[in-house]
Order: sequence, then C-alpha cells, then structure tokens
Amino acid sequence: MTGCGTLDQRLATASREIGREAAGVTLPALPPRCREDMPRVAPRAGEKWRAVQGRWQIVADGVDRRTADCAAFYDDVRSGLSTPTPSLPPSR
Repeated sequence: MTGCGTLDQRLATASREIGREAAGVTLPALPPRCREDMPRVAPRAGEKWRAVQGRWQIVADGVDRRTADCAAFYDDVRSGLSTPTPSLPPSR
C-alpha cells in the first residue's frame, strides 16, 4: 500500500486534475494562411497547354506546402494541450 501514496497526495493530485479540466482550453487562432483558397490557373490566350499544366503544378506545390504547414501547426497545438496519462502500477 505504500506505492499508492498518502491520502493527501492523492487528494492533491485529484484536485489538480479537476481544476485543469474545469479551466477549459483556449485554442490559438488558426493562421490566416490555412484558410486561403487554392489559386486558380486560367489559360492565357495562345498559351500552350504544357505551360498551363506547369503553372498549375507550381500552384499545387504551394498548396501542398501550406497544407503541411497547417498540419504541423495543428500537431504542435495538439501536443501542447495533451496531458500525459499517468501509468498505473501493475495489479496483483
């Protein structure tokens, strides 16, 4: 029974957890860049389709980078808000 801690330690731990849950979570604002629409690539008069496809590829690469940046931002926020789960002693 000594591994379980004293009653005061358990009550203090429980109080901290209850306070943390009651405090709620305030998420930071999503970067405005994460809400932008993908730019449109319109063919220009007399432009070969190969060039249109090349411009579209450049735009798509930019959107892929933005998506990766936004995902990294979200993952960073999520990891900052997560609380480690306490490991329980093995039951006998």
